[in-house]
Amino acid sequence: MPSINLLAIFNPSNYWRGGYVSLPWRAIAQEFQISPEELVLSDLRDLSQTPLKAQVDHIDPEDPSRDVLIFSLSKPIPPGSEDETLASAFVRLDRGEPMPPELGEPSTEVIYGSTGEARGVRLVNNRLIVWFNLIPAPEDNERNWFSGSATSIQLDHQELLDPFPAARGEWLGQDPEKRCMQVAEILLPGPPHPKSPYYEVCLFNHSYRLISQSSGSVRASITIASEPFDYIGADPVTGKNRHLVCELYRTISLYAEADYLIEELFIKGKPKSEEDKIADESEIVNLSFAVRYFAHMNMGSTEDVEPVFPVPDWFAVVSTAPPYPAYGLATNVHIDSVTHPYEGNKSHFCWQLLPGKYVKCLHLFMRGQRLGFDARVGHVWYELIYKPLKAEIYQETNFAKAVTKPSFASALR
Repeated sequence: MPSINLLAIFNPSNYWRGGYVSLPWRAIAQEFQISPEELVLSDLRDLSQTPLKAQVDHIDPEDPSRDVLIFSLSKPIPPGSEDETLASAFVRLDRGEPMPPELGEPSTEVIYGSTGEARGVRLVNNRLIVWFNLIPAPEDNERNWFSGSATSIQLDHQELLDPFPAARGEWLGQDPEKRCMQVAEILLPGPPHPKSPYYEVCLFNHSYRLISQSSGSVRASITIASEPFDYIGADPVTGKNRHLVCELYRTISLYAEADYLIEELFIKGKPKSEEDKIADESEIVNLSFAVRYFAHMNMGSTEDVEPVFPVPDWFAVVSTAPPYPAYGLATNVHIDSVTHPYEGNKSHFCWQLLPGKYVKCLHLFMRGQRLGFDARVGHVWYELIYKPLKAEIYQETNFAKAVTKPSFASALR
């Protein structure tokens, strides 16, 4: 390993912050020639070199460039600069024995069908228990519209999607339609001939396949892919029409002690030849797309809150009745529209995002707190979506210029 095996950590805010940091793994593996199994991180300010909670997740086995290192800071770091010219702290990389697993770490449990297909996944931490459905008809009947949705969200062992019976201790007879986080449709740029504003792909009644799963001290996550669909449209690089076979990829992560899920979405397109075969498996086209979400949440009378921006990046909805269930969405792409009630049903919610090649969403769940929920949604949008903590491999420049004074002083104590 190089003699200076450090990551520089950047806090873009004007206040001290802690939390999680993520960065691509490939560059680290190439620079330091270290495997995920022997990676040990520690805060440079910590003279005892106590290992930080860290893990490497392999998002897509076909694409190592998407592998990611995630770690948790052991204590807050001071403000840096918005332009990331001043680092707030440093993390040391070493070879050694990683921290042994602890009881209660985030975990995944995959449920398989009789033919070996993944039917659904349970994600668990010490706050949330989430059942995420991968098939259209989980009850194996004619009700085949549940694919790609969370059909149960338990916060502190209380169901949030149908919360009023759960608050009375009634677990039987809950609404069989309840679900959230469902990508009902995606919209892609429409063909020029005949001219159409978008090409719509319905996903709610098509199965997903499980691409990868991981769990560790920082988070539990799954990556799933939709059934392949054909798309003829303009190549985002050349502008020429191409026939592509596409899949929507979704990575859904549950962090330790979190009451939210983070979701990352992208489309992988592969060119299709005239012989109706994939022309080149190695060529990947990443398309711009818009997501249309659907949810069926029985929240009774609600207050729906959006920020006072022309095009918002988050919204919140909270019930006006105990136990005050609440849901919030934050995203890195603008929200185009929020419809509630949707189709005349007060339990139906629909929201559509503006297009992007990479979409990141945070789904926040709360109960028992009617006031201040919108401020919480705005805060997590700022810290986890808009201005997250960042890290990069430390370059040998002038050390005094590379670190803020408070962090430098902390490192010397």
